[in-house]
Amino acid sequence: MKLLRHSPFHRLPRHLVPVGVLALSLLLTACVCVLLGLSARARDEARFENLVQTTSDRIQRRLDTYVALLQGTEGLFATQQEVTPAEFSAYVHLFDLQSQYPGIQGLGFTRRFSREERTRVERRARATLGLPGFQAWPEVPGDELHSITLLEPRDLRNLAAMGYNMYSEPIRREAMARARDTGQPALTGKVTLKQEIHEDKQAGFLLYLPVYEGGHVPATLEERRERLLGFVYCPFRADDLLNGIFGTERHPRVAFQLYDGLEVDEARLLHRSHGPEALAYEPMFTTTTTLLVAGRPWTLTFSSLPAFDATATRPMVLLPFSGLGTLVSLVFFLMMLAQVRARGEAERSADGLRVALAERARVEEQLREADRRKDDFLAMLAHELRNPLAPVLTAVQLMERKQQAGLGTEREREVVERQVHHMRRLVDDLLDVSRVTRGKIQLRTHPMDLVASVGRAVEAARPFADSRGHTLRVELPDGPVWTEADPVRLVQVFTNLLHNAAKYSEPGGRITLTLAREGGEAVVRVADTGMGIPAEALPHLFEPFMQVARTLDRAQGGLGLGLTLVKQLVEMHGGRVEAASEGVGKGSVFTVRLPLLPEARVPVAPVEAPAEGEASTGGRRVLVVDDNVDAAELLGEVLEMDGHRVTVVHDGMAALERLGAEAPEVVFLDIGLPGMDGYEVARRIRERSGGAGPRLVAVTGYGQASDRQHAREAGFDAHLVKPVELEQVRELVADVGDGGAGAAALN
Repeated sequence: MKLLRHSPFHRLPRHLVPVGVLALSLLLTACVCVLLGLSARARDEARFENLVQTTSDRIQRRLDTYVALLQGTEGLFATQQEVTPAEFSAYVHLFDLQSQYPGIQGLGFTRRFSREERTRVERRARATLGLPGFQAWPEVPGDELHSITLLEPRDLRNLAAMGYNMYSEPIRREAMARARDTGQPALTGKVTLKQEIHEDKQAGFLLYLPVYEGGHVPATLEERRERLLGFVYCPFRADDLLNGIFGTERHPRVAFQLYDGLEVDEARLLHRSHGPEALAYEPMFTTTTTLLVAGRPWTLTFSSLPAFDATATRPMVLLPFSGLGTLVSLVFFLMMLAQVRARGEAERSADGLRVALAERARVEEQLREADRRKDDFLAMLAHELRNPLAPVLTAVQLMERKQQAGLGTEREREVVERQVHHMRRLVDDLLDVSRVTRGKIQLRTHPMDLVASVGRAVEAARPFADSRGHTLRVELPDGPVWTEADPVRLVQVFTNLLHNAAKYSEPGGRITLTLAREGGEAVVRVADTGMGIPAEALPHLFEPFMQVARTLDRAQGGLGLGLTLVKQLVEMHGGRVEAASEGVGKGSVFTVRLPLLPEARVPVAPVEAPAEGEASTGGRRVLVVDDNVDAAELLGEVLEMDGHRVTVVHDGMAALERLGAEAPEVVFLDIGLPGMDGYEVARRIRERSGGAGPRLVAVTGYGQASDRQHAREAGFDAHLVKPVELEQVRELVADVGDGGAGAAALN
C-alpha cells in the first residue's frame, strides 16, 4: 500500500495509522485557530485604538472651539478703543455660554498696566463695574500687573476672581508670557481657579489669547511685548469640561484619565472619566497618548471597559474554522480507517485464493488499482485542501501586520471568506456523494419544465465560462419540456456538467448545451472542444475520484466527484448519463436522458400577469445636486441606466436655474453645498411652488434626529444618509407617481 509505505506512519501498527492522521489534522486545525485568534485580537485592538482616537479628537475639537471663541472676542477688543462692561456683557450674553459651551467657567479680559497706573485702573473699575470694593490683588513685587477687569457671567464664582493679578502666579504667568511672545493661544498647566469658593473644588486650567494695539500681531518679539494691551481668556473646571463633552454617552466603552504635561502623575491629574470600579476592572486593552492643546501637552491614559470587552470577536472567529478543521480531520480519519480495513480485507481474501493463481492475480491487480486510486485521492484531497489553507494563513498574517500599521484589511477578509467557501464546496461534494451512496438524499419531485432548470444552470455556470474566455451557446426547443424531477438537483447536475466542460477546455473554447425531445425522453447534451477523453478512461469516468489527465500543477482542481454525483442523481430520477469522445484533444460530449412526463400529467401553465408596478409610465425627470462631482455623476448614471432623465448640477444657484427648465419630479439635494446650503435651496423651491413641487430628498452625511428635523422644516420629503443605498434611491424615484413616502421618509 503506497500511502502507508511512504508516509511518516509506516512504522506504526496499521490500526494506529488513522489515529496518527487524525492527531496530525487536529494539530493543524489548532494551529490555524491560534492564528485566527491572534488575528481576532488584532481586530479588537484596532477597534479599541479607533475609540481612543475618537475620544482624543472630541477633546481636541472642543478646545479648538474655545480657541475660536477667544479669537472672536480678541477681535472685539482689537476693533474698539475701549470696551465698556455693558458692551462686553451684551457680547458674552449672545453666546449663551452655559448651554452652548458646556464646561467653560466664563469669558474674561485681563488688562495690562503698570504699578503707577494701578490707582487709576482701580478707580475706573469701581465706577464702571459697580464694584465699590474693586482692587488689584495680591500685593506682589514687580511693575507689570494683569488684573481681571472684565469677566462674564458675573456669578458668585466669577465675582470672587475680579481684580486678581494673574501675573502674580508662576503657572499662569508662564502661559501668559508664551501667548504674548508668540501671538498664539496658550494653555496653562494644572491650577486651582480663584473661582473655587465652595468645597467641591476641581482641578482647573486657563486659556489665554493676547490682544495687541492695532488689532494685529506685531512682526517682532520686541514689538509684541511693547504693544500688548492684555489678554482675553477662559477659565475651565476640568471635570465640568470633560463631563460636558462625554456626559451624554449611555454606554461608554473606554475609560480615560487626563494628566497635565507628559507625565502620568496623580499630582497632575485633571480628570478621571470613571470611578474606582473602572480601576478595579482588569481591562483587555490599555494605551497612552498625548494631545498638544494651545502649546501645552496633555497625556491621556485609556483602558477598555466591560462593554467593549464583551464584544470581542475571538470566539466568533474561531468557531467556524475549528468546526471546519475538525470536520476535515474526521474525513481524513474515516478514509484512512476505511483504507486500513480494506487492505486487511484484501489481504485476507488473497490468502484464501492462493490456489487459483489467475484469480489471485486479477484480485491483487484490482486491489493495487484501488490502492492507487485511494493514494491518488488522498494526495489530491491534501492538495485541494492545502491550496485554500495557504492563502488563509497568509491573509491572517497580513491582517495582523496591517492592523498594526493602521491599514485596511478588507481584501484579506474577502480572501479568507472566498477560500473558506471553496473548502466548504469540497466538503459538500464529499458529503453529497456519501449521502447519495447511502440513500440519505430524498428527492422532492414534481412536474417541472426542463427549460427553466437549464436556464438556471447556464446562469450559474456562465461567470466561470466567461472567466476562461469560453463561448457558451445554448439551443432550446420551442415550448416547455416537461418531466418529473427535483429542480434543485437537476440544476446541480447541469451546472456540474457545464463547469466540467469549462474546466477541461483550453481558454477560448466553445461549449454547447442543447435540449431536445427524442422519443419518450428529454435529452440534454453538453459538448465542448476541450482536451477530450482517452478511450481507456471512458469506462471509469463516472467512478468516484476519477479524473483524466491529472498533472502535478492540478490546474483543473476538484476532487473528481462531480461526474459521480451527476450519474447518481440522474439515475435517481430514472434517467441515465453517457460520455463520448473521439480521443485526446477532440473534445467530449455528455448526454443526460430523462423520461418525459406523460401528456396526461402535463400541467396547464397559467398566464402570468404582469407584476405590480411593471406598467411603467416612462422614466422620471430627476435633478441631482451635489458639489462632489464623482458622487453626483455616478448617482446620475445609475438613474439613467434605470431609464430616467437625469440632470446633474453642483451648486444651489445652478439647481434653482434648472428647476424651471427641467421641471423635475424628484430632486436629490446635497445639504453641504458651497455658498447656498441644501436647506436654503429646499426652502426656495417650496416658496416657488407654493409648498408643492417636486419630491425633495436630502442627501447628507449627518443622520441624527435633529438633522432630520431640520430637513423636515426646510421642506424635504425624505432624508438619506451617505453612502446612500441604491435600492432606497430607486424606491424613492419609482413611487413618485403613487405619492409613496419611500424607504427613507422623514418620520
